[in-house]
Amino acid sequence: MRRRFTGPAAVLLLLAALRPGNGLPRSLEDSLRLDIEDGRLDAFSKIEAAFILSGVEHPDSLAACAAWHRDIVQTIENFRFQMTDRPGSARRVFAWLHGAWLVRYDATATTLLDVRNRKTYNCVSGTILFNLTCEALGWSTDAFETPTHVYTFFNNYTERIPIENTSPMGFDIMKNLGEYSRFLLQYYPGNRAARIGLDRLFAYENGKGRGINNTELLGLLAYNRAFFARKDSSYDRAWDYVLLARRFNRDSRSNVDFEIGLTFEWGSVLLKRGENRSAFETFAEGFRRFPDIGDLRLNARAAFFRLLQSPQSWHSVRPALDTALDLPAWNRGDLPFIRNRLAAFLASEKNPAVADEIRAYLEALPGLAEELKN
Repeated sequence: MRRRFTGPAAVLLLLAALRPGNGLPRSLEDSLRLDIEDGRLDAFSKIEAAFILSGVEHPDSLAACAAWHRDIVQTIENFRFQMTDRPGSARRVFAWLHGAWLVRYDATATTLLDVRNRKTYNCVSGTILFNLTCEALGWSTDAFETPTHVYTFFNNYTERIPIENTSPMGFDIMKNLGEYSRFLLQYYPGNRAARIGLDRLFAYENGKGRGINNTELLGLLAYNRAFFARKDSSYDRAWDYVLLARRFNRDSRSNVDFEIGLTFEWGSVLLKRGENRSAFETFAEGFRRFPDIGDLRLNARAAFFRLLQSPQSWHSVRPALDTALDLPAWNRGDLPFIRNRLAAFLASEKNPAVADEIRAYLEALPGLAEELKN
């Protein structure tokens, strides 16, 4: 059972997260990266993580933002809820949030700072605010992420109520599915919507989506930061945010096209810099995630051959070779080049143990050739 630390214990955990072994302070974002490395949050609460992913950089600012949300929760706790009607209570909270904080929809208002500072929101920030508020009140929520959108499921025991957070009329959207399908039109170009069919938009969205918990939901904030970094051509920063987003949400459905495009762009930047190993690893990971994208396979092969052709030590090449041999990315015509390069490593290697290691790789290549033939 996981413990939730509060009060002094939580403060001590946060201070430990912010201070690495050498005593120098670590940024909030770096501390969050370490905290979520195992896929769960320990040093930070979800609302704190949401604000860090929204761009909060200073502990004092983070404390103020967390206090803002506590004030919201305390205000709501003073409502007179009918304890036997959780959906009715949740509807009141939904309406109050739209009257007080989710005031103006803006597709670019992707963070909780947009909500707090300007009362603007989009599907990601609106869903996070509603879900984390419900969670603080002791009500179960999760989310559903589709290729273009995200919305809430409010869990009332065995009943799951879908909630569209970008509309003040969006509580329990299944009660007016036709109207909701028309609402979804804004996310589709006209010709694409016509091909799918207005009456099938909701089914289409859900057929390609998946349920996510509230920790996974936070990953969409990091993807949004990556999106804006990419617009500024800050590809290294954008890639860092994608890696952070994956720690929260390992299978995001609303960012597939974005990730594929950024993989090509970041890999190309690395190749231009001469960072062939990093370029290969970028394309190889992209090919693993999106095996239907043939150009990722081709780029992974090209980057690997550039790595082998450049002056490298065996110690540097071996990890990439291990990755390469596990990828279904090769043609039979590739093997002679790989064999010749390994033979060159073997001929120049003075350490007998390392030479035996290289020899073992050479002896394994006929097995790969047989696999390719079949």
